[in-house]
Amino acid sequence: MEKPSPTAVKKMADLLRAGAAMLAERCPACGLPLFRLKSGETVCPVHGRVYVVKTDEEASRVTLQGVLEELERNIVSKLAGMRDRIGDGGSELARELIVWLEALERIERLLGRAPPESSK
Repeated sequence: MEKPSPTAVKKMADLLRAGAAMLAERCPACGLPLFRLKSGETVCPVHGRVYVVKTDEEASRVTLQGVLEELERNIVSKLAGMRDRIGDGGSELARELIVWLEALERIERLLGRAPPESSK
């Protein structure tokens, strides 16, 4: 492993000062030690959040979660762009907005962030 950059060393020091615990595991991408935040999340000082998995099933679940979170970010970005066009839009923009909002709602439900739909 090559010597960490001064920026990485500063981030590691900041994590320790914030109460994070340095772990024995290392980031598979850069080789720096991983840290467990007080929230329980595992992070690399360079790459951010890291998932430590022990089985193929866990790896599949984490991969799916990552894909869903990326889709969520993309949809939110798309909605932000549409926000600027709302005054100019008509029924076509309204239909597109509904489609994106429904997709976002489904993703949030799959990620466990939204309450399930109530039966009426």
